[in-house]
Amino acid sequence: MKKFSTSFLLPVAILALTVTDAHAADRVQPGQWETTITAGGRDRVMKSCVTAAEASAANGDEKTFQASVVKTAQDAGCTVKDVKVSGNQVTSDSTCGGHQNTSTTTYHGDWYEQTSSNGTKVRAKRVGACP
Repeated sequence: MKKFSTSFLLPVAILALTVTDAHAADRVQPGQWETTITAGGRDRVMKSCVTAAEASAANGDEKTFQASVVKTAQDAGCTVKDVKVSGNQVTSDSTCGGHQNTSTTTYHGDWYEQTSSNGTKVRAKRVGACP
């Protein structure tokens, strides 16, 4: 069984900050999220809680949002070269463990989907309040 690498974990970390609506002011809703990550032909399902503070940072203006993504990447040992917010899409370029990756996340209300240049696909949905 392959272990998940840091280059795989960065998109997941960024997703914790970029969880869901087409409007910048409502990009992230606090609550419990279920995320399915498909990588290497295998699915992994995880749940995470987005706090009100995390949602607030992600729902800020583009500069605040970008700063949140950069900090999350640094905490995961990665660097972010670029983050672009355009309507209901966020595209980020990052490097983890020497591997460059471009991810595009598209928001659809209370769910989102992400594709990455490393072949990873992510689909997540808000499932309710945090426990």
